Amino acid sequence: MQLCVRKLACLAVFAGVLLMLSSATEMKVKSCCTKVSSANISAPIIGYRIQRKNLPCVRAVIFETTEGEICSHWKQNWVFEKIMELEKIRKEKKTDSKTKLSTPKPTHPAKPQKS
Repeated sequence: MQLCVRKLACLAVFAGVLLMLSSATEMKVKSCCTKVSSANISAPIIGYRIQRKNLPCVRAVIFETTEGEICSHWKQNWVFEKIMELEKIRKEKKTDSKTKLSTPKPTHPAKPQKS
């Protein structure tokens, strides 16, 4: 009897793990690029992220645009140039915010009062 209960418990745990793995795979498939475009993007690009190949997902650069996300081929010259441009802007913003935070506000010495 105990052996039967143990087998059922092990089977339930195994089924639960399989269920979690299959649902995680489904979520991943829905949120990754399975195809890429080599066409230039005309919509304003506001960000990007890099996707690694992990089938069915393909290696891609995912540009975030005002119209949504676009999967682009990572080997295109314009893709590399756009990434460099976005990184330059990001670094400039980071430097500007550090400068603003670290620049002390000028203090004015108190004026002596005339008696």
